[in-house]
Amino acid sequence: MGTEVRFREVQRFRRPWARATLLAQAILALAGVVRGRRSGRAALKRLVGLGAVALVLRSVRLYTEVRPDGVYVKFAPLHRTFRRIPLADIEDVQATGYSPLRYGGWGIRWRPRALAYTASNASGVRLERSSGGSVFVGSDRPDELLAAIQTATDREV
Repeated sequence: MGTEVRFREVQRFRRPWARATLLAQAILALAGVVRGRRSGRAALKRLVGLGAVALVLRSVRLYTEVRPDGVYVKFAPLHRTFRRIPLADIEDVQATGYSPLRYGGWGIRWRPRALAYTASNASGVRLERSSGGSVFVGSDRPDELLAAIQTATDREV
């Protein structure tokens, strides 16, 4: 297994609308207490829940590495270790855009014969596997990721 890293990227989940939604929910919970429509205990439970969601969103990271033996992806905190896509399994690779509507949002997304790892962007690299499936890896630097994969495979795929 190769340890030399030819490309490394760490992305955070950056969705301003998610933060705005959490903030709006917190304000509504507090407003309910002020108006007497909600108990302080219920509002506190809701605020604790919203805080937990905010912490999880803040801790989300998408790690991408290209090594001599494969492309490694880890979506923390869901993955404890990297998931490897062997270079020998990659039939074709291309830099492309990402449609959250096509996959159903951001994060780890599954479809029949397709998998997507995205954190915050609308671009990345699609890896077509020899098994017929594809893997989309989101990247803020798709051209660099593509070049690193092409260099690692020693061919223009």
